[in-house]
Amino acid sequence: MTNLFPAFAILLLWVAACTDLTGRIIRNWISIGIFLLFVPYASFSNQMTDLPGHLIWALAVFAVFFAGFALGKVGGGDVKLATVTMLWAGPDMGLQFLLVMAVSGGVLALTLVLPAAQVIREWTLVQLARHIPIPTGAARQSVPYGVAIAIGGTVALYGGYLAKGVG
Repeated sequence: MTNLFPAFAILLLWVAACTDLTGRIIRNWISIGIFLLFVPYASFSNQMTDLPGHLIWALAVFAVFFAGFALGKVGGGDVKLATVTMLWAGPDMGLQFLLVMAVSGGVLALTLVLPAAQVIREWTLVQLARHIPIPTGAARQSVPYGVAIAIGGTVALYGGYLAKGVG
């Protein structure tokens, strides 16, 4: 039963990825929802043994992402989403979350600058535009970092919570 909390958190991460990809916005209710899933899980789960560690790691990610926000390099939705995702990842899965998120974000950024990747990116955007609205102009050139956060968060939450209950 407690596996539903991290599973729903992963689902919300992918909702955030989709809204970031299509509109370059991550709604507050998504980050709040992920936080609200963490609270009862942390309160009632026997897996949550280091709550202060989770809070410290989340505050550290908030500080780094907020600095990026202050410099105009990171969106506010990315700050909130990365913070609540790190709250889930904590000290056990935090480094894995950060590594996978950074690599995923790097791959996304490369699709904006590499000529060969731009051909694939444009083809993909044309295919997606048939079904969903796609940003245009300057927003189209920004990196939808919510996707990278969702990839890193999925790996961390699955490995940290869901995989332990499988098998």
